Amino acid sequence: MRVFVGTVLFLVACGPSVHRQRLGVETRPGEIAIDQAAIERSGAGNAWELIKRAAPQFSFTESRGHPARMWRRGRSSLLLNESPLLFIDDVRTPDFRNLELIPARTIHHIRILTGIEGTTYYGTGAEGGVILVYTKTGQES
Repeated sequence: MRVFVGTVLFLVACGPSVHRQRLGVETRPGEIAIDQAAIERSGAGNAWELIKRAAPQFSFTESRGHPARMWRRGRSSLLLNESPLLFIDDVRTPDFRNLELIPARTIHHIRILTGIEGTTYYGTGAEGGVILVYTKTGQES
């Protein structure tokens, strides 16, 4: 019994989560929620930096230091669009460069849905996932 407990503790202590700061909290399978405390801990200056730090399921490309492209890691199709849908205060935004314009201090919270969860709530166009950014001004209305 002692060996089993020691083995379990070793596996838990040496897992990958120990070496990586976890910003988001998985609220249910397929969803990551980033709250006010996590935003402050991240030290990110804008929404683009925050999502880069909190969403390991996406790959990011920048052009001259500005957001260019975001897509789901691990290519699964040559035909499907693997970029996530982006909503800022419930408004669909096709350009990821808008994330750079949102200061992190103005963000209320962010929800990130995987492809499966995204297609459940947003249809077949969301196979790359969904990013929902809610600002503090959007929450007041």
